[in-house]
Amino acid sequence: MRRRLNALLTATSLGAVTAVACSNPADPDLVVDLVQIESVEVRIMESSPPQAAAHVEGVLGDGCSEFHSQTQTRSENTVTITILRQRPRDAICTQIAKSYVADIPLEGQYPPGRYVLRVNGVETTFSTE
Repeated sequence: MRRRLNALLTATSLGAVTAVACSNPADPDLVVDLVQIESVEVRIMESSPPQAAAHVEGVLGDGCSEFHSQTQTRSENTVTITILRQRPRDAICTQIAKSYVADIPLEGQYPPGRYVLRVNGVETTFSTE
């Protein structure tokens, strides 16, 4: 319940970001914005040193929306993933939501400690031993 509330709050706050981010200077006929993330789960691999992957579920958008790109950055114990979608600016599209599901390897190693993962503003924590 708490994660869904966080996702809803994040989606609301990201609306302002999306409005700014929807222009695409490289192709003015495309709208590029954030994929709506519903859940994020971290899976720790049994390896030495420990490695991790994020299982991400969300909504890509309407029938015209497609995956655009993904970036990943890490600052100390915080990993941030940004997932973008694209759609034609003036297209008339089916209003059937397309699901987004991905398993994303987290770059680098994860020695024992506590970490934060943010995917399009949805946050979760994980630990390695």
